[in-house]
Amino acid sequence: MSIERNEPIHFHVKGTLDAVTRWIATHSDGIAEWLKNVRRQYQIDRANVSAKHRVSMIILKDASGNVPARIGVLDTGGATLEDITAWSTWDDPNVSRRGSMLKEEETQGNGGKAYMYRLFTGSARILGIRDRRRNCKGFDGEPGTKERGNPGWIPSVTSGREVEISSFDAELSQALTPYGVTIDDLPTQVSSAIKARQAFTLVEGEQPVGLYKGRIDEQDLISKVIRHEQSTLCLQQVDVYAMHNGRLLNDGHKLQLPPIAPYPGLEIPIIHEIPEELPL
Repeated sequence: MSIERNEPIHFHVKGTLDAVTRWIATHSDGIAEWLKNVRRQYQIDRANVSAKHRVSMIILKDASGNVPARIGVLDTGGATLEDITAWSTWDDPNVSRRGSMLKEEETQGNGGKAYMYRLFTGSARILGIRDRRRNCKGFDGEPGTKERGNPGWIPSVTSGREVEISSFDAELSQALTPYGVTIDDLPTQVSSAIKARQAFTLVEGEQPVGLYKGRIDEQDLISKVIRHEQSTLCLQQVDVYAMHNGRLLNDGHKLQLPPIAPYPGLEIPIIHEIPEELPL
């Protein structure tokens, strides 16, 4: 049998978008995916963030008047042009490695984007500030359309791609303003790390779907994020804090994984004497 191919393989764009995004069903799924990306960004083959600066912040804001609700995750990595360019490709099996020899889970880079595409009706973007450069790309358009699924520079190529910034503080202040907070409102660990690194990434979306009158049930949402399997490694390796309407959650302490209850009867260690005759 012989075959002659005279054109590239074709995929139906809308059908493919539906296939790679439909598994994101809740905001806890999406935030957990964002946190997973934070952990990966901090590793030595990416931003190489030191242990003391490995912090992150979940920021939630209810709708108010004509201002829509927002959900965001702030970290200290600082997404670069290379990061955002790689992020822009759907279903890339090499995106998690990008030439690195680091043994790490292989993903297609769809989780965070799928959340931004599927569970927000307003704009959703990734904003990276690092080395005095701004890169910002994201989604906008009617929900569920192929146009929305095609990421673009925000607000334009000239203003969103590798733009030299004049003031790091001004960039951070502008990014936090929609949440009604300043850097001084953040936990000391987060604000200190951002100031020391002079870098941050904010992944966020406007008008999250499924809210009642634009209000976020912060306790239920954070509880589900903590228990999500995709959050586990991040919560073990990164100090994650949460804020809702400018108020720190969990009494200002970092989020913790649920404690594992001991098996009944094994609540305390059992001590056994090692026999003298037991060889090493």
